Amino acid sequence: MMFARQTIELTTQGKPAKIHLVSTGGVSVKTKFREARRTGLFAMIDFILDKKFTEWMPIWVLIIEHPEGIFVIDTGENADVNNPGYFKSSGMFANWFDTTQFKFEVKRDEEIGPQLNDLGITVEKIQAVILPHLHLDHIDGLKYFPSTPILVNRKEWEKPFGDLPKLYPDWFHPTLIDLNERFDTFDHVHYLTQSKDLLLVETPGHTPHHCSVLFNVDGCCIFFAADICYSQSQLIEQKYSGTNASHKMARDTYDKVKRFAKMHKVIFLPSHDVDASRRLKELIPLFDT
Repeated sequence: MMFARQTIELTTQGKPAKIHLVSTGGVSVKTKFREARRTGLFAMIDFILDKKFTEWMPIWVLIIEHPEGIFVIDTGENADVNNPGYFKSSGMFANWFDTTQFKFEVKRDEEIGPQLNDLGITVEKIQAVILPHLHLDHIDGLKYFPSTPILVNRKEWEKPFGDLPKLYPDWFHPTLIDLNERFDTFDHVHYLTQSKDLLLVETPGHTPHHCSVLFNVDGCCIFFAADICYSQSQLIEQKYSGTNASHKMARDTYDKVKRFAKMHKVIFLPSHDVDASRRLKELIPLFDT
């Protein structure tokens, strides 16, 4: 494994729960793709012309063993992404873009299916798969869940940004979720559990309807941030990636996350932050509260 698996035990509303953070291989992107100096079209021009790639970063998937069932957040990448021609079905531009701006290193045993097996979790036991958004490295493990309910923000599904539907399994028809409630600093939320401790929260910017998943456990909030940013330090330093659908939305999301984290103990876990594993293990908060 390129990045070690992390497991912690905790409680939610006094009941035992368990969280696993597993990486489905590694990804490297253009340095100016990860962190932009400009916004919009200018940011895209900058990273396309950039010749440097980042170090390998994880592709985290969060698995929650909750009192109400097992939830899988994201599905990660699969080893086929390494095959020549993998993106050709998505058209010439997508094939060029995804083979020149990214690098992947994924082994078959790093896919989400084998890792669930290693944890002793069968697919039949999974209550739901939750997709915060529809980008390649978040949906490419869907093949393991043909009979599992898969939940997606309705607005993300109806107006996606940068998705590659040709890579979806033929059977993929997710359950669409309306985020009609509010929670703390967040305006669009859906409660995923009867106990209301697990939430799908709209955190737009990376895509117009990108989501994160919040798990309010006893003593802290586990905040699986997906692609709000590449790392916690980016959020703290107010730096942005080069691929946000809307810089204004991203800035507003940063503000909401920071205000929330200054009022609550938040363990902030972006999908590609190598240090997320350590912060989860040690329950290191975004801010001291």
